[in-house]
Amino acid sequence: MATPTLGLFTGAMQFSLVSTKTQAKAPFSLGFAFKRGDIPAGSSVGSSLSALQVISRTTWPDGSLKFAHLAGFADLTANSLLTVRLRRISVSASSAAPLTLADLKKTGITAEVGAGSLGTASFGAADWDSPQTTWVSGAQMSSWIFRKPVGGDAHLVAWLEVRLFAGGAVEVLPWIENGYLMVAGPTSKAATYTFKINGTQRFSASIDLPHHCRTPLISGTALSYWLGTDPDVTPRHDLAYLQATEQVPTYSARVDANGPVAQWLVTSYTPLDKANFTYASDSMAATGYQEPIGLLPMHDALYLTCESSNTYAAVVRNGFAAGRYPLFYRDEKTQRPIRFSQYPNLVLHKDSRVSDLGSSTRSQFTPQPAGTQSPRWDCAHSPSVGYMAYLVTGRWYFMEQVQFAATLNYLSKADEPNMRRGSLGLVQSCFGGWQTRSAAWQWRALTQALNVTPDDDTVLRQEFINSVQSNIEDFHAVYVAQPNNPYGWIQPGEPYENIMQFGAVWQQDFVTAAFGYSLSMGLPVPAAVEAKHDAFFRWKARSAVMRLGPATGFWYVNAAVYTMSISPVAVPDFKTGKGPWLPNDAAVYLASYASVPSWFGNLEGKLAGEIMPGDRAAWGNLTTAMAYAVRHGVEGAATAYQRLISASNYPALRDAFNTAPVWSVAPARVIPSWLAGKPLNTWFEIPGTAGAGGAAIDAYSGFAINDRTSEIIIAAAGGHTDSYDNRVVSIGLASDTPTWKQRLAPSKSYAQNVAYYSDGMPSSRHLYSSAHFIPQVNRLMLFGARGAYGASWDFAKVDAFNLDTNTWDKAGTWADMPSGYYGAAQIRATGEVVSTSLKKWSPVDKKWTDLVTSPIGDAVRWPMAFDARRNQMFCLQWGDGQGFDPQRMVASRVPLGSGQQIAVSFNASSALTQWQNEKPSYAAMDYDPDGDRFLFYSGQGEAAGRVYVITPNDSNVWDMSLLNGGNLKIAPTPDNGSGVQNRLRYVPALRGFVLLARGSANLYFLRTA
Repeated sequence: MATPTLGLFTGAMQFSLVSTKTQAKAPFSLGFAFKRGDIPAGSSVGSSLSALQVISRTTWPDGSLKFAHLAGFADLTANSLLTVRLRRISVSASSAAPLTLADLKKTGITAEVGAGSLGTASFGAADWDSPQTTWVSGAQMSSWIFRKPVGGDAHLVAWLEVRLFAGGAVEVLPWIENGYLMVAGPTSKAATYTFKINGTQRFSASIDLPHHCRTPLISGTALSYWLGTDPDVTPRHDLAYLQATEQVPTYSARVDANGPVAQWLVTSYTPLDKANFTYASDSMAATGYQEPIGLLPMHDALYLTCESSNTYAAVVRNGFAAGRYPLFYRDEKTQRPIRFSQYPNLVLHKDSRVSDLGSSTRSQFTPQPAGTQSPRWDCAHSPSVGYMAYLVTGRWYFMEQVQFAATLNYLSKADEPNMRRGSLGLVQSCFGGWQTRSAAWQWRALTQALNVTPDDDTVLRQEFINSVQSNIEDFHAVYVAQPNNPYGWIQPGEPYENIMQFGAVWQQDFVTAAFGYSLSMGLPVPAAVEAKHDAFFRWKARSAVMRLGPATGFWYVNAAVYTMSISPVAVPDFKTGKGPWLPNDAAVYLASYASVPSWFGNLEGKLAGEIMPGDRAAWGNLTTAMAYAVRHGVEGAATAYQRLISASNYPALRDAFNTAPVWSVAPARVIPSWLAGKPLNTWFEIPGTAGAGGAAIDAYSGFAINDRTSEIIIAAAGGHTDSYDNRVVSIGLASDTPTWKQRLAPSKSYAQNVAYYSDGMPSSRHLYSSAHFIPQVNRLMLFGARGAYGASWDFAKVDAFNLDTNTWDKAGTWADMPSGYYGAAQIRATGEVVSTSLKKWSPVDKKWTDLVTSPIGDAVRWPMAFDARRNQMFCLQWGDGQGFDPQRMVASRVPLGSGQQIAVSFNASSALTQWQNEKPSYAAMDYDPDGDRFLFYSGQGEAAGRVYVITPNDSNVWDMSLLNGGNLKIAPTPDNGSGVQNRLRYVPALRGFVLLARGSANLYFLRTA
């Protein structure tokens, strides 16, 4: 399996397929989430396959495609990934007729679900004429949902999703469901359940199915059944792109595929087994850290953070396993999840297997259940169920499962005004009746249900829209439209000390995270309502931001408090907002720590907490809330977040997430105050950033970017006769006020023509493009020393600087690179570094290999950059990149894994003529994933401010144009002709390019998205 694209990079609009067998025209199907605007209204999706079926399910508020069901056929080589690239295309009328039920009947398929003495449900012949619903209609694949009662049982129903692929392949997912809303006498259904296709038994097991539960009739490693041979095709999404859609959180963790948590994932399915819903004692109400609790449960978070080949199947199996919980109250009138408007006063019967059940003002309850009991559902500790499984598969089964979770939470809550308020379905907390965390996870389930409900399902979709809108309006009215507490606290629901004066701050973090997540989803509510959604979140995020303040306020080192007080009275008035409230952050801090715990911190720059490093406790909850505060540009969030991640022991928390990634949510993007409101594609200066921290950047030197922190790092710049100063400096662009800082002072003694000074630190050198931050090894690395201080000697040394300790690794820690080669570019997703003359270094095995086995004779130096959408390096230089022979444009692309170097030429344009006349040397170039383009910059003399736009395509003839970046006059590169090197870089979290034209000038920035 290929290395996943993790972290904050925006990834590529693509997916991969892998199979255990070599086969032609293997059928496949998957769900695919799209970034807002990638496929605008009126456009469609093309691919690198000869044909791809795309069925739109949901759209963004701007009309662009949000989620689609993809299907088709691919030629696969056993155990080898096939990457399918997607692109925007114009809509064209299709003449291909969709596969029909008549086509399904031609296959001769029959199916049978048996339940022993309870009866049988058989499907064949005319049964195929009457599906419950048509889920997919296409020429590559069509899919239908069928249902039949089992025998004469009033509750037990057999369901099938049947997929028909062109050519006759048929895939079936069967399940049995025991869950009607108001049919009398719900009880468990014990039987030996069987499933047959064309008379051949595929499944048999003794199952005692509790009321309001369901299970696929599958066991072992299968995920479905095929009429013929199972093609065994597993999809794999571009994980960075999936996270960049913000339909799932963005995670910073990188989990070892061979580590314990990856090995913990289930590798087979057993009906009603807990799989990875590993609550202590199999009780959802169990206290403390539990793997399923979070915006996504552990097994789903691992799909986004781990390279294990089992993660996709584990997501699906856990989607199946969620059927063990009593979620399924299907309206027998519609055969759908309930509509809130039709049941404004209905509440679950008190004997239902759900915690914290409320009452009904009209005494309307579901029928009393009996029989074998399922595990209890507890909203306060509930996981997201089915959501990730739906996003990766596109299956109707999982879409409904998300909807059932949302409707169950509705039915379990009292219909009173201070609870759900009838059919409005409010998620508000209620002191002593509905915990703060219950409100958080109820909101997550409700908004996920809205997010997965297809646009054309106008009835149920509108029900969810109405409820979501009612919640936003209510929260805004109580906490924003009227004066309320300034600390971002909604009324707590948990009765600590039996008074409302103290609340669980970590539960407030759950609410903040859930609303930040829903704001990122782009929910289909009116613009005015979305504005209130945004305003409420900004107010709510204050509860996290204020706790990461300076020592004069709420001191950030002690932000991980368990309970907190914002009022001087036992029962403050949250509903009217009158409180009373404590006067300021410092007063809240003193009140919250009136009794000082044993773990209390008293050292600036060092985080404290009861459970450290905090990946399974309050620090993890807070970092997730803060991730969304930073992502949405909440006032003060960027500065507060910098305090957190700059703490001396924050690396311990960051690294701990690699074994428990659930709370490793990171900002999908960062909008510090200096960036807020800036227009797109227009240069501006970042004030106060001149000087390059005193580093000799103008001496033919570039810099590195730490994508984790959006930090520029310069190490050991200088060299030759320019400077012996080997200091290490950095500047964090995610800060509201970026400022250069010295991480390591220069050596006190120097020597010429050596790789290391007497103190063991690397000597200064011309960095060119050799400096790269490699997150996979958590090091700033210098690949080769060219132009060392003195007579400009060269050394094949590889050196690494640890940003956690601000120290260099001991000389010789990292093996030398091939002599005469120097680091030139990085593949951000994998951390691999490509050198001049095209060798590639892997952070996995720490070895160099030839990227090209079939060179075309053009030497490659710099600049070069990686095209993530097409999975290729692109190299562009004049002559040798330094202005010397050959005196011509040298352009080529290198598709990864091909071993080929392919020449690229350009269509005639005034920009191309300008570029050839300019003969740019020591230039910079990076790829813009937002615009699918490269930006190339030289900036010498009259070329200052001139940016060339290179537009790639799938051919070998590309386009070049000039960027109109506004009227700002940009400083030229240094007068000594040393150029800009790689000092024009894309910063993923900031969605734009930073430029360091020369050391004496401020940094410049160009926002691209």
